[in-house]
Amino acid sequence: MATTLDAVPHRDVDEACRVMVRNFPEAPNLPHISRSYRKWTEATPCIVIDKEKKEIRFELSSREHELVEFYDKYMAQDIDYFAISPELDPTLYRLAEMHQRDPWPELKLIHFQVPGPYSWGLSIKDENGSPALYNETLRDVMLKALAMKVKWRQRKIKELFPGIPTMLCIGNGALQVFTSAGGTGQREDVKNLYNELIAAVDGLTLIHCCSNFDWSLLMETETDVINFDAYQYGDTMALYPAALKKFLERGGMLAWGIVPTAGGGNIEEETPDSLVERLEKRIQTVVASGIDREKLVEASWVTPTCEPATMSLKLTNRVFEYTGEVSRRMRARYFG
Repeated sequence: MATTLDAVPHRDVDEACRVMVRNFPEAPNLPHISRSYRKWTEATPCIVIDKEKKEIRFELSSREHELVEFYDKYMAQDIDYFAISPELDPTLYRLAEMHQRDPWPELKLIHFQVPGPYSWGLSIKDENGSPALYNETLRDVMLKALAMKVKWRQRKIKELFPGIPTMLCIGNGALQVFTSAGGTGQREDVKNLYNELIAAVDGLTLIHCCSNFDWSLLMETETDVINFDAYQYGDTMALYPAALKKFLERGGMLAWGIVPTAGGGNIEEETPDSLVERLEKRIQTVVASGIDREKLVEASWVTPTCEPATMSLKLTNRVFEYTGEVSRRMRARYFG
């Protein structure tokens, strides 16, 4: 199956939704058409959005009452308190209108995305200008706020798309920074943070990491899908055969990011043929490490390497078209 991340360069709600449905009719992601991430900060206590400095930060001084209210609402599991304002989430409602008016029969699930705890935690500062990720209290607040946002959005999606399951994508471009040699992260910290967020999900979960990484760590979380940059790092998955075998046996899946975006590779130098060939080579490398080919292929998705939000509309459309075409060709090759 083909899918993609949510951030797109399109700024028109209708066009973004049409592009998503046209290229990913089985698993469209709710397109994110704005640079703003206000929908994820609503109901998060003690937040300041500084437009002049272009930063988001926490200010706890004299605002402790907001923390008390936040934890009261969280402990009560008051999902409505964490609702996302409709004007901050326009593509959700537009996509639902499109489907209600003229349902497309291929739809199998609705894919939606949330900032990963590491990328999000490095983006928001504390009162001293340090990443909030490294403050235990603020990290807990951010994680719980995201979890409740996920619960609310998931409930709303199921209300708007009755009977259609969901898949949450947890994006984490900064994850490798936290766990690098110069970072301060611990293996168990990573797993615990992910699993707390995953526990809020009633459906599939996908973790996206578009850098080289220790994939066995993500395989040890409760995620259902690992989405990685297979264009540049596809062979690295073969370094963890024991962990991968265990992951696949418990129902885990791989989303091969084989269609290049701005982070590496040049989409203008590729064709669906060349990308299928590259994907086949990556699969063969993993199979050669001792993984069953049939089980691996049956547990595979096809995606771009990362989000194309900084690319032109023309190249973004090409990325999406190639992703769908690679998926179709791989299905025809393996499943007839």
